[in-house]
Amino acid sequence: MKCGDKEWQHCRVEKMGCTGCYYDEIDINEYVRTESGDIFIVDENKKVLQGLKFLDVQYGKITKHSKNIKDIVGYRDLIVYKVNGKQHKDFIRKVNGHLQIEFWSLDQIEILKIVTREKLLNNIFEVEKEILE
Repeated sequence: MKCGDKEWQHCRVEKMGCTGCYYDEIDINEYVRTESGDIFIVDENKKVLQGLKFLDVQYGKITKHSKNIKDIVGYRDLIVYKVNGKQHKDFIRKVNGHLQIEFWSLDQIEILKIVTREKLLNNIFEVEKEILE
């Protein structure tokens, strides 16, 4: 989408290679997930002052957005969640085409924390063993 006068007054990243504006598509208080695995909640300041173009330039294209955090999580994300009053952590799995965690559907749990699969893969430290002769 091309920026109009309203967006251009508040956003100055167009010349930095921005791929498009999500100004009209994403509402305030929506969760946003980027291709680099960052998750944000859109607040009034980000929406008005910077536009969401800024996120494309700094964090990659927006891949999902929703008012429900459960729509943002994906296959192989690590989540900390609460079910039946107890806290657990595990990876999200795909079973019969539906996302679930252990034996629970996402609708049955309360998500407390998320580490996206992209962030996990980017932060892996590989241990190399040196063979001394």
